[in-house]
Amino acid sequence: MTQDQLMIFMLLGTMLILFSWGKIRYDVISLGALCISALIGLVPVQGMFRGFGHNAVITVAAVLVISAGLQNSGFVDFLVAKIIRYGKTLRGQTFILTFSVAIFSAFMNNVGALSLFLPAALRISRMNKYPASRMLMPLAAASLLGGMMTLVGSPPNIIISSFREASIGTGYRMFDFFPIGAPLTVAGILFTVLIGYRLIPERKATATKEDLFEIKDYTTMVEITAGSNLIGQSLKELGQKYFSEVQVIAYVRDKEKYAYVSPFLVLQEGDRLILQGSTKQVQDFLRLSKLPLSGSAPVETADFSGEGVIVSEVVVTDTSNLIHRTAKDMALRSNFNVNLLGVARAGVRLAESPNRISIQSGDVLLLQGTQGSIQEIVRDLGALPLMERGIEMKPKSTVALSIGLFVAAIVLVTAEVLPADLSFTIAALLMVLTGVISLRKAYEAIELPILILLGSLIPVSEALETTGAAHLIASKIVLLSATVPNWGILLILMAITMMLTNIINNAAAALLMAPIAISMATGLGLNVDAFLICVFVGATSAFMTPIGHQSYTLIMGPAGLQFRDYWKLGLPLSLLVMAVTLGVVMILYPV
Repeated sequence: MTQDQLMIFMLLGTMLILFSWGKIRYDVISLGALCISALIGLVPVQGMFRGFGHNAVITVAAVLVISAGLQNSGFVDFLVAKIIRYGKTLRGQTFILTFSVAIFSAFMNNVGALSLFLPAALRISRMNKYPASRMLMPLAAASLLGGMMTLVGSPPNIIISSFREASIGTGYRMFDFFPIGAPLTVAGILFTVLIGYRLIPERKATATKEDLFEIKDYTTMVEITAGSNLIGQSLKELGQKYFSEVQVIAYVRDKEKYAYVSPFLVLQEGDRLILQGSTKQVQDFLRLSKLPLSGSAPVETADFSGEGVIVSEVVVTDTSNLIHRTAKDMALRSNFNVNLLGVARAGVRLAESPNRISIQSGDVLLLQGTQGSIQEIVRDLGALPLMERGIEMKPKSTVALSIGLFVAAIVLVTAEVLPADLSFTIAALLMVLTGVISLRKAYEAIELPILILLGSLIPVSEALETTGAAHLIASKIVLLSATVPNWGILLILMAITMMLTNIINNAAAALLMAPIAISMATGLGLNVDAFLICVFVGATSAFMTPIGHQSYTLIMGPAGLQFRDYWKLGLPLSLLVMAVTLGVVMILYPV
């Protein structure tokens, strides 16, 4: 083993530990790995950022914009509204939802496809008193399976195609993955909906927000009495001294309830304030303000909505700016005019004062504010609403244009008239120029964390090859598998990739394993496609943990799932995927 090989193995080992730890975001880890690689000479300093101009990065960015353009036109929401009307039985509705998510995932962002159907799935589970966990996990699995059917279904597909192009001169075409992805999708959905759902624990997460968030447990009503030094001052003026630990989430004046509280509200004698905070925080406030408790009855969730004001549940995505921060840190009230009424994690409302809770990916937040303010926080801070949205269709010409541009891009790629990166970039650009999607929304649709990960790890992945580390790993695997038939080597490769993708980002798993797969195929003199397909499927099959893919993180809070719940369905589903993949690969790419 050379010094360079030792250094890159140490770097990759550190990366895997940090990815598994989960305290540092994957894009930061990846960028750090790139910088270290350049500093120690594994990656040339002059070309260390060339990965950001790689065709895989450009294609992923363009597809994200196109996906957002289709959603922005209202066409996707219109289709979803039509689809969910079908299915007379619960099992039938589950089939329709899962297959729909899979089909949408084949052509758009996996998480985006899942989020479209998430509110409807929650409503159906609540109406039928069916565990949300058994409804949402098949949907999340379908979003991953459906993404295997086309070139643009998920980032690993595009990455594997770029490695094939570098290896043999041509990448995969638009529907080259379909013969693999289609049987996997059908088999996976049939298994999860008909058999596998029994393996999913019945977590109590189907309750309404009134049941999940017992607001009365941590709210108190106080009255502004005559002579109080708070009279005549605004909440903003009093904030630092009196309301730094508790917040006013509603108030009563002249027997009228006001669900929305402006920071510029000037307090008057007789006002009754509904405060949110822990027992100690409220006691500290009462001691400081010398105000008495009001004798009113406890307040419920419904008391915080009114004219122009709503109470809404949102789920925190794994790219949200809220992660590892508190509502107090983010100053949600002053910056967004939104109150955080409660936080639920794994289907359980956290008893701690909401403003002091460090928010995690997958948490469900109960927010109070205007429709506009909640939409703003959803857009700017990376959260997804759990309420069903209204359909806002753009003019028919805009809808037709969005569909036409998308279909044209697919046709050009399929016919090999244009490469995928150029075709989809042109389609995304035309969507912006024709007003299908605004420039601001286009930039918001581009997930910078995944692009930074790709741009950073592409040079690191290349260093695996240039240092000979990929060949060394490949030779060791082949040596250990000397008595194993070729199909067994494929299984081992797929299993290793699956284990990786369940603890690190799927794109990172593909980037790390693709050069090893090519070295193995070259060393054995076998069809490189068989090995790349196994890596592609393995990297996309993050079924066993909530951290391998955003879709599985997204359902954790709404479904009330715990970390240990995922492998119960994920393990047999992964074994099924391996069996089906091996069967198809041995037919299409015999080794």
